Amino acid sequence: MNKEKISGHLKSELQKIDQTANPSIPDQKEMLYRLSQMKAERRKKLLKEIILFVFCALMVVSAAILAFTRAPAVFIVLQVCVLAVLPILIAAEKKSHPGECEVERR
Repeated sequence: MNKEKISGHLKSELQKIDQTANPSIPDQKEMLYRLSQMKAERRKKLLKEIILFVFCALMVVSAAILAFTRAPAVFIVLQVCVLAVLPILIAAEKKSHPGECEVERR
């Protein structure tokens, strides 16, 4: 009898969990809205990244020009350092973004 009580209690608790765990399925409009929000967020992040890239590129170019005109030896050392660090940065970037994909609208 004790086993029957326990099994009945477990069944009733599992039914309660099933009733409360039913997620609502979003309709097409809601899904399209969520996708458009995600795309807008991605565009904002991309824009910030592009602005940061352009700023860094301008700083690097101006520093390179300054180093080349003032001290060519420093310019060569900087180029060697960049070539040494570049593969590490590329590997870190690939590791941090493994295969992102974007949902396309049909």
